[in-house]
Amino acid sequence: MYKLLTISLLLYAANVNNAEAQTDNIAQTKKTIAKSQSQITRQKAEEVAMLVMAPYIYDNNTTTMAVQCSRQDLQAAIDEVSSSGGGMIVIPQGEHFMDGPLVMKSGVRLHLADGATLKFSSDPDAYLPVVATRWEGTELYGRSSMIYAHGQHDIIITGEGSAVIDASGGVMARWGMPIGTTEFEENIHGTHGETPEQGDVSRLRQMGDDLTPMSERIFGKEAKLRPSAIEFHSCERILLQGFTLKDSPFWCIHPIYCSDVTVRDVIIDSHFPNNDGCDPESTRRVLIEGCTFRTGDDAVAIKSGRDADGRRVGRPSEDIVIRNCRFFSKCNGLCIGSEMSGGVNNIYMMNIEIGDVKNALLFKSNLDRGGFISNVYVDSVSISSAAGAVLRFETNYFGYRGGHYPARYSDFKISNVKAGKAASYAIYFDGNEDQPIRDISVENFSVDKAPHPYYLYKTRRCTFSNCHVNGTLLPTLLPESATRQQCDVW
Repeated sequence: MYKLLTISLLLYAANVNNAEAQTDNIAQTKKTIAKSQSQITRQKAEEVAMLVMAPYIYDNNTTTMAVQCSRQDLQAAIDEVSSSGGGMIVIPQGEHFMDGPLVMKSGVRLHLADGATLKFSSDPDAYLPVVATRWEGTELYGRSSMIYAHGQHDIIITGEGSAVIDASGGVMARWGMPIGTTEFEENIHGTHGETPEQGDVSRLRQMGDDLTPMSERIFGKEAKLRPSAIEFHSCERILLQGFTLKDSPFWCIHPIYCSDVTVRDVIIDSHFPNNDGCDPESTRRVLIEGCTFRTGDDAVAIKSGRDADGRRVGRPSEDIVIRNCRFFSKCNGLCIGSEMSGGVNNIYMMNIEIGDVKNALLFKSNLDRGGFISNVYVDSVSISSAAGAVLRFETNYFGYRGGHYPARYSDFKISNVKAGKAASYAIYFDGNEDQPIRDISVENFSVDKAPHPYYLYKTRRCTFSNCHVNGTLLPTLLPESATRQQCDVW
């Protein structure tokens, strides 16, 4: 009898040990999987980053501008240096007033010395005649940005120390503020309300829907569509590094139809309406690293055209790496869309600190857009708080004009995301019947506090591994909502 009891106890202990070993193995497997996904993300990001070609400039050909140089003198120097084969132009310490736009040319490096400021005119008419551009994803001829280039290559703008590019955008920024507003407020979305520019916005939207010829899309002196601060159109090999950009009238840095763009160690300090920090649009091979975004709207927003006009052009944004940045925006952190009708593909984001935002990771479209967002990798993101959602997939973004072109969201890998709190949702996936949100893998995701841990609607093959909300482990497969829910935080 004692032998039987002893054997039973030994078998029980062995079973306990085996169960503990299995638990340890499961925990270790989870760690290995999470580590593997993180490693894959980092490896792929590094491969893409290495493909981004750097501009080549003849730095041994250097021109130093006079103290308090004029725009005319600086533009003449840019033209001369470019025509002579390229070189560097040094802007010395002090404030240099620019009474209109600077047009960058191939082979020119513009370098702002410590303490140098390029201060641009606040006069809207200083940015005429019109140039080819895109405004919220629709092609047109509109006011020039403060720094502009078209069809150029090998362009560098660098700064050191306290170098500043001041876009002086306050006058035009008021075109995007509700009529009667006397004080600037961050994250007033001008294009979504009754503003001075509202009529021109509606007119351009209709031209885009109708595919009106470009020759008729001229928004000149009487129009009130705000330009971006720095815009490169159809350019190759661009480097922006080491300066502070402030007070843009609209988006801050906006490359359109470009390739091989690097934005490194730039500070964006701009708090007017629609002040996105960096908006690569229909652009490929982009590296954004070491930047700080203090903006009135999204920190980084990747775009590729709007609705019928965007589908006509059909140029995706792809092969974009965003790493080692700080996002202190007043709207969203990383955003793809909503102007994404040409498609967005191969996006890598890692080592990002996000402060108090509306939505931390936001992928947005509506039924007018069409297009796709695919192959998105996110790893190692810390978030203070989100008023809307920490992780949000949105196919019902406002501004809908009655189309039926559902966007496709697929193949996302999101790992190692940690947030303090969400005032609404930790996870919000809002799909549609024709194009369910599909093949999303979320691992090592945690939100300390959220009234709504998750909401899934019209999704397929979305999995959640080692994901915690309110201290509770979520199931690997989350149940779907039977009805659509709204999260009206933008």
